[in-house]
Amino acid sequence: MMSNSIPYMTDIAILGSGASGTHGLLEILSSLSAERTALLEPVRITVIDRDEQFHSGLPYGHRSGRSSLLISDLEHFLPDPERSDFINWLEERREAMLLWAADGRAPDSPLSEAMELDWILRHEQDIRESRWEHLYLPRRLYGQHLAGLVSEAVEEAHDVAEVEFAHGDIDEITHTVEDGVLLREHDDAGGARFELRARSLLLAIGSPPVKELTVIGGERGTATGGTEEELNSGIIGDLHAPNLEHVIERTWARLESLPMDQRDILLVGGNADALEFVLASQRLRRSTAARLHILCSHGRPHYWHHDRPGESASTPLLDRLFAAAEAGEPLRASELSRTVKAELAAAIRKGNVNSTITVLIGAVGSSLAYMDDYERCSMATEHGLIINDLLRRAGGDSLDLLVEGIDDSTIDFVPGRFREVRISAGRLVVTVDPPAGSSGAAESSSTSTDRDYAVVVNGTGFERVTETRSALLRQMLGSGIARASASRTGLVLDSSFRAASGIFVLGPLVAGHTQGAAAYWHIESVIRILSLARQVAEKLVVDLLDRQTMEARVQISAL
Repeated sequence: MMSNSIPYMTDIAILGSGASGTHGLLEILSSLSAERTALLEPVRITVIDRDEQFHSGLPYGHRSGRSSLLISDLEHFLPDPERSDFINWLEERREAMLLWAADGRAPDSPLSEAMELDWILRHEQDIRESRWEHLYLPRRLYGQHLAGLVSEAVEEAHDVAEVEFAHGDIDEITHTVEDGVLLREHDDAGGARFELRARSLLLAIGSPPVKELTVIGGERGTATGGTEEELNSGIIGDLHAPNLEHVIERTWARLESLPMDQRDILLVGGNADALEFVLASQRLRRSTAARLHILCSHGRPHYWHHDRPGESASTPLLDRLFAAAEAGEPLRASELSRTVKAELAAAIRKGNVNSTITVLIGAVGSSLAYMDDYERCSMATEHGLIINDLLRRAGGDSLDLLVEGIDDSTIDFVPGRFREVRISAGRLVVTVDPPAGSSGAAESSSTSTDRDYAVVVNGTGFERVTETRSALLRQMLGSGIARASASRTGLVLDSSFRAASGIFVLGPLVAGHTQGAAAYWHIESVIRILSLARQVAEKLVVDLLDRQTMEARVQISAL
């Protein structure tokens, strides 16, 4: 059930309806059901999202394209029992997929909105034999699965919770006199367009916006991403604004309007969005004969390679480090970071990168058990981020198409660092600084190179919390209701995952937090979100019940 009829007061507000907000809602409903005997009355829950679609967020809904795939195979995307539940859901749709592959007619169901026929044809045999675990699935399938889970959970918990859904772009959060939380969305004149008071808030807004590309010229000085003006000029500041399929459509039209020898695309960066563009632009590039150039600091990223035949890891430095830790020597985060970097460099030389990354990721996960509180804090705020950047992984269809493009010379790599793009005479002139550490890499225009392109795509990743353009985060930090973590990627939280009284946090903004023997430096994946959702939900529900009990006592004493 979805509604815009919001009570002036609600018990729990959940801000954000992506993976974090949705799994938070599911766990809150589960916790309330477990505590049903302690409830004085059904709990009112209001889920707020600025997007028209709930339960999907950016990755798993309409802002990603039907061609967009999970960034890992299913085996590494979800733990059990969630993975088994998702596979059962997929099995119910397997015959419809195979029928679509057989006759080419899109089914008259949500399935056709979630995926493309091409994906089914590429993996028809795996689908036929139910080999789901090793597939990189269309992202929207998971969004549809989440929506189904919410519908079932809301119905099952109807006696303990009343759940409503509303659209709102909240830009201010403050505390009320009653020690609750006030959420507001303002209109252009500064008036309140939307206002809601809540006893408790689950802040699950996901990552900050993507970083900006510096753009000079045209009618505007810098690009913020997503406007029609920028798309028409060839600047793709944000792949998902307003949505990926619209971006591809506008880019296609621009390329077709140009001579064949001017259809060059520059993709800046090598993050997950960059690989998503490689996949989403496949038909566009083939149809328009466009050439794709990928700008990364040292050329082709080390993790953009398939496993090599017979590849196996060898990590002698890491083995010695852990042997010493097991013998009682303190394990320091900085030493672990240096060791990971050295082992990766050796793996790049030997050609066993992927197998080595797998071993290193497992070792990093177990390293916290050998660290004291200070070193775990160092992992959460500094060295975990460094290691995370080193140990990225890629695979699946995107990587297959990347290799195919490299082999047929329609894709190549440009080593260096993006400085700026100038709009000049309908072309995009990009200034690139040489890679750090290369000869002549000084920060001066004399060592930079310029080249013009038809389209420039931003694949550089998210802003830091302290540098974000998010109006809400800026308001929270500026007002002092929240503080940025030392990593500048999340918020300072207490042992109950609260940024302030009544404000609980779940998702990427947990980054930089330590809790007992745990340290969190990257909370983007669904596995990490699931590992935290139950903890946060249980603490939120306990806090809410304490508030309700206190209010009831005050009312009784006033009689």
